[in-house]
Amino acid sequence: MHVNIYTLEEIYKTYENIEDHISTRQIIRRFSENKQDIRLLTLNECNLTHCKHILDLGCGYGFFTEALSNKISPDAHITGIDVIGGENKKMFLSTCAQSGYAATFIEDTANIITSFPDESYDCVIASYSLYFFPHLIENIARILKTNGIFIALTHSEFTLEQITTLFMESIHHILQLGDSSLHIIKLFKAFSAENGFIKLQPYFDYITYIRYPNNLIFKPHDIDHCISYIQKKQYLFFKDIASLQAEEYNALIDDFYNRLRWYATSYNKFVVNKNDAIFIARKLKNKDAAS
Repeated sequence: MHVNIYTLEEIYKTYENIEDHISTRQIIRRFSENKQDIRLLTLNECNLTHCKHILDLGCGYGFFTEALSNKISPDAHITGIDVIGGENKKMFLSTCAQSGYAATFIEDTANIITSFPDESYDCVIASYSLYFFPHLIENIARILKTNGIFIALTHSEFTLEQITTLFMESIHHILQLGDSSLHIIKLFKAFSAENGFIKLQPYFDYITYIRYPNNLIFKPHDIDHCISYIQKKQYLFFKDIASLQAEEYNALIDDFYNRLRWYATSYNKFVVNKNDAIFIARKLKNKDAAS
């Protein structure tokens, strides 16, 4: 049974501001060791030129969709699903139009696909979203056509562990609490680089796994960019302390940010795990070809 780790309100607050979302993307790009575009790496590993019916689950403003230009059938139709409409919808549809593709945006949770007919799509994409709805993997396989392709980009369960470790130190210091798993860690573990193959295997005939090793490296004078990244994801990072009184909450956050700055200054850099993974899963017409 799937249990929602974050509420819809927390997801809205995290992702509804497109400028914040784009800003975090720019921070990641600027401070990443691995400069290769993970979307292009993904698309180099699969041929989508035959795909006419594309579904982007958790499409947001179209981060992955914009990379599909000239990679899919010229007369393809792209459907995006996301709980956040508004500016997300406008930008997603605009991105598709600029690439020359017809598009539809559905403002709803990913659970809506449980009502979709079997074998509806040539390609389904979940770009950094499947950890919000891993319970839908069986339905994703069901709505995928024979010889269809499912693409999932996701994090390692150890992503941002240097940040979460320091945050836990602040929780222990300020609140005197014992060890517990943060919600952000539970989210990463819901569908990760480490367990993704096992979760996909029952429903797909052939799965390609590609590692995307990466670190974010912040020098002491850049640590405020790291803090800005955290602040823009605060409803995910700080869910565990959201119920605290303002004074205690602010003291804990100040302690946490001071630890980040101290660490970067003491070691002349702050290195953050940002390992990701690509899964490309297929439903084959000839099951004997599967391995």
